[in-house]
Order: sequence, then C-alpha cells, then structure tokens
Amino acid sequence: MATFTYNFNNKSIKSLQTTRLHGKSQVPYDSFNMGVFGKDTQAQANVRSLKNVPHDVVFMQQEHGNKVVEYKHQPSQHGEVCADACFTRQKAIVCAILTADCLPVLIVDEAATVVAAVHCGWRGLYADILTKTIAKMAIPAKNLCLWLGPCISYKPYVVDAEFRQKFVQKDKRLAHCFYRDKKQKWHADLKKIALTQLHGIGVKSIAQSPYCTFENKQLFYSYRRDGETGRTASLIWLC
Repeated sequence: MATFTYNFNNKSIKSLQTTRLHGKSQVPYDSFNMGVFGKDTQAQANVRSLKNVPHDVVFMQQEHGNKVVEYKHQPSQHGEVCADACFTRQKAIVCAILTADCLPVLIVDEAATVVAAVHCGWRGLYADILTKTIAKMAIPAKNLCLWLGPCISYKPYVVDAEFRQKFVQKDKRLAHCFYRDKKQKWHADLKKIALTQLHGIGVKSIAQSPYCTFENKQLFYSYRRDGETGRTASLIWLC
C-alpha cells in the first residue's frame, strides 16, 4: 500500500494519503519519502511518481504556525508559499501537506466548492489553525466534512505538565485531552484536541484514520520515534 484514499462520498472530490512503502529513498528515509525540504535526494523523484494527480504536487514550507493561504493558482515550486494550511475553490489544484507525527486534516464542503489541507502540530492547534482555516473558507461549519489522518496517538506522546497547563489555561474544555499514566507522566491526544476545537465551532461530520504513526513503523514515518526520518503527504483537490 504505497497510497490510500478517503472517500468523501462525492465524485467531485479526490484525496490521497501516502505511506512510506514502495519508493526510491534509502535509510533513514526509506522508502516513499515526500520530504522535499530534507536531505533525501530521492524525495522529489518520489513526489513525481505520484499517480492520478492533476499536476506535479507542490508543497508549502510549513512553519508550525497558523498561517492559512488560498490557492487561486498553483504555486510553481516547493516552498514558494510559507504556511501550514492551504485551501482552494479552483478545480485541479492540489492542496498538500507533509507530516511525520503531526495531524493532517483534509476539509471539504458538502457542495464540493472548496477544499483544504491543514498541518496540525501542537503549536498549530494551540494557535487555532483549524478554526482559522474554516473561517477563511467562509462555509458554515455544519456544512463541512473533515478527515483526520494518521498521526501520533496519545500513548507514545509524552508531554510535561507545563505543556498541558498551556492548553488548559487557554481552553478548559481541553483538560480531557490529556492523560496521566501510572508514573505520573502526561500524554497528549492531538486528535482529541482537534475534535474538541471542531465540535466547539459546530463541525459535525468528522472521520478519523485509525493509524498511529509512532506505532506503525512499516507504514509511517515518525519524528518522535526515529528523529531523522521522512514525511508522508496528505492531498486533496476538486475535479
């Protein structure tokens, strides 16, 4: 399984999620690495081998922030745009993000007029990147359909008490997104943080991938597990 898709139940929407299988990259990026901003000289060859996409995929330079950009025209090269979320109302323009533990989120409205891809690390979630993206899409939250892709699960995601307090002080509803184990260490649940934020603004249709990137080494890269590693891509477009 080099790639898989999520079905948004609309023929006008196409999506694609890559895995680390069946590419050209060598250790520690083996093998279908999409990380064009790293040291892997084969990453661009992997990107160009993506099938059934309307054009060569171009990636933003992600900053772990909350900047959102609208694509009215496809960027011409990687890194031309610096942001962590992109959306478009134009057909055949691919919105794409890179992850290796962070949460990828794909968004579409029920009428299939706009799509978005959002890179949600903890900094982006803390800075409300999901709510900012949805606001810029200018579609009522109740009319959106979202897919939460593969990311690190709460069990391997150990954080300190200050990390937890930072989120809880901002929004008390997020207290249930953190778990303390028998050794009194805190664990953060990125998906639950995202779900709490999304439910809070009225999003109702949310699907989730069951995969943990940390625990599925065969399929996914994990920065927290491996340090120097590759990236998978999450793509969505209108057709």
